Amino acid sequence: MRILITNDDGINADGIKSLKKIALTMSSEENIFVVAPSSNQSAKSRSVTYKTDFEITKKSSNEYSVGGTPTDCMIFALDYLMKSKKPDLVLSGINWGYNLSEDLFYSGTVAAALEGAERGVLSIAFSQAYNSEEKKFNPYRFAEGCCSRLCLSIFENFSNANEKTAFNVNFPSATKMEYPACLKVTTMQTGYKSNSVIDIKPKSKNTYSANIGSINTHLFSAIENDYTSCMNGYVTVSPVSMNVYEESNFKKLKKVKF
Repeated sequence: MRILITNDDGINADGIKSLKKIALTMSSEENIFVVAPSSNQSAKSRSVTYKTDFEITKKSSNEYSVGGTPTDCMIFALDYLMKSKKPDLVLSGINWGYNLSEDLFYSGTVAAALEGAERGVLSIAFSQAYNSEEKKFNPYRFAEGCCSRLCLSIFENFSNANEKTAFNVNFPSATKMEYPACLKVTTMQTGYKSNSVIDIKPKSKNTYSANIGSINTHLFSAIENDYTSCMNGYVTVSPVSMNVYEESNFKKLKKVKF
C-alpha cells in the first residue's frame, strides 16, 4: 500500500511522527511518503500559496518539507511527486487539538484530506483532543495503538467508492473504553457561534495589534454529534466532503423574484 502523510502542524511535529509509526504497521518504508509544511500552518484551511514562489526541500528519499500550506503539500505530492503512481491512501495529522464542529472549516489538517479526496484518493484526517491541565508523556499513544485498524477498516470498505469523501477522526483526551467499543460514527455539529475570539491592543492612534485565538468553549447540543461524543470519551469518525450545496435554501432562492 502506498501511503501519503501530511499535516498542518509542520513536518517536525510529534503528531506526524506518530502517524508515520502507524503507517509503518500497514506498509513498508519505501511506500510511505511524507510531504508536510516546513512550519506550523494551523487554521489555514484550503489556503493555497497562489502565484507566489515557495521552497520545497527533499529531506530524504521519500520525505519533503514544503514552505507553504497543507494544500500546497497535497498539490505538489499528487500533481508532481506521485503523479505517475498515486497513493492508495492519504493520512493527515495527527493534529494537536481536536477538529470538531465548525473548527472543520478552518482546519488545515482536514483541508489536506479533502484535497486528497477531491483528487481521487481515499483520505483520512486525524486530530487529538487534549486537556491542558493533563501532562502526558505521549498523548498519541492510544491513537498509535488502534489507528492502523481504523485505517484498514475504512480502506477495505471505501477504497473503491466513487464518492469524493474524506473521513474526519478525532481522538478524545481520555478514552473511556477500549477499541473498538470507544469508536462512534457521528454527524458534525453545526450552527453554533464561532469558537474564535480576537484580542485587540492599540499601538498608536490609528494602528492596532490583533491576535485571534480560540475560546475553547462550545455549546452542548442534546443531539449526539462529533463534539459531544468526543468530549464524552469516544473516538469519533465522520464523513466529510466539499459538497457545499444547501438544498433547502436553494429551493427557497428559486422562488425569489429578483
